[in-house]
Amino acid sequence: MANLWQVMVVGLMYFCTWLKRSLEQIQRCLSFKSSLNWIEFRQADSDAVQEDSDNLQSDTWRTNQEYRTYRHQSNGPMVDLEKLADCSEYFKALSHSCMRETSERLVHLEHVPSQVFHSLLQFCFLQRFCVPEDLLVEHLRVSTYLLASRFTNHLLIALSQALTERTCLGYLQLAEELCSEELQETVLTYLSKYLLEHPHLSKGLNPHLKVELLRLRSKGTPHLCCLRKENLTSRNDPETDAARKLFRLEEDGDEGKWSSCTDLPFCADKWCFTTAVLYNYLYLIGGYRHRVKKGYEFKMASFRYNPLTNQWHRRHFSAAVCEGKIFAVGGWYLDSLVTPDSSTGVYTAVEKYDPWMDTWEFVSSLPLTDFQFSLSLSHDSPLTTNCWCELLPTLTRSSAELPILHFLGAANSQLIVIGGNNSETMVTSFCVDSQKWGRIRAMEKTTLIGQGTVLHNEVYMSGLKDNSVIKLNLHSLSLCPFPSLPVSTCYESLFHLYF
Repeated sequence: MANLWQVMVVGLMYFCTWLKRSLEQIQRCLSFKSSLNWIEFRQADSDAVQEDSDNLQSDTWRTNQEYRTYRHQSNGPMVDLEKLADCSEYFKALSHSCMRETSERLVHLEHVPSQVFHSLLQFCFLQRFCVPEDLLVEHLRVSTYLLASRFTNHLLIALSQALTERTCLGYLQLAEELCSEELQETVLTYLSKYLLEHPHLSKGLNPHLKVELLRLRSKGTPHLCCLRKENLTSRNDPETDAARKLFRLEEDGDEGKWSSCTDLPFCADKWCFTTAVLYNYLYLIGGYRHRVKKGYEFKMASFRYNPLTNQWHRRHFSAAVCEGKIFAVGGWYLDSLVTPDSSTGVYTAVEKYDPWMDTWEFVSSLPLTDFQFSLSLSHDSPLTTNCWCELLPTLTRSSAELPILHFLGAANSQLIVIGGNNSETMVTSFCVDSQKWGRIRAMEKTTLIGQGTVLHNEVYMSGLKDNSVIKLNLHSLSLCPFPSLPVSTCYESLFHLYF
């Protein structure tokens, strides 16, 4: 009987031992979803988790265990791995794996700097982000390795504000090393923002990255902009001051409103400029009247505006963009800045501006022999070419009576011509490939002035009536008015910029 009792006791002990180990194994598999012993993590005192940003930068957490203790809930496990897995795909995958780290509940991350991991835990459990600029590289390496996307996004936001001309190429190399498209785009966005301010930075980039820089400069929705390109009336009054601004149309549904973006980069009562847009930079080329010791004189000037930084940079002729260059085509000698007429001296050269080298180069002379010609209001909508040839057939007077030329522009490999006479306004086009004129179409009589632009088969120009800016659909020839400008229309230039 005694032997039987001993056998029963031993059997019961074995059963209890087996049951205990089985329960431990089950608990280990279940509890790892909510606990991780990378180092000892326990609930921190309330005072320990309320330290300010200065304490976060100190080394207190290195010596004080309470600062190294994290819990998602006050009465929960030491570390909520599920919470940590929400921040890191690395830990999420680890929690569902059968690796040794999972069974032992011990993860070795000796290669991860403790201060960097401390920042990650602060972000995941306490929603605190405080990373010094000089440690961004280390944090980006670890965050990319641990696949902590939300933490990485915050790092990239901080980096976008800390990038400089000196550091950006180093981060571009880091992006290539980490195979991080997000980091690469952050750096390329900075480079595109200052494309021509720091042209040497993009000079050695791969061709596909240079293409990406240009794409990023025109990312988003283009905004219709307007400025007064000519002001030939001598007046120092609030109206002139109000007109010396760059306006942008803020569209809101079917309505919109013009707002001032910036002042024009000069102070004068008379000016005459032409505009050109290249790589989403606005070029303002011409001159203005300024006071000297004995009266006034005309001062030639050129400016470049970057809508991404809202800054002007200082850099009387017409300009057009072609093949990444700006061509200055002809012009007038306006010593006194008065309205030109048939007696005004004409400048007959064509010059080319390279925005990368910031230099001008002579191209050719204009193919003109008779200077007794009428000057139209579209004088700063020229075509550009390196050599001159006559396009035939010429649009004859028998085909269309166009003594007034309002607009000359390009759209879909065609030249768009808008002009008119005293009774009607007409629209036609010329196909360069076929060397043929299109059908001449009449539309309602409209007075158009200034320098217009074409976007998506629609022409944008200003008119004299009610300070108006209109949009002309080239298919239907329908006119759509925009809200009136906050200043009276005179000789406005319209163009599109990306902000």
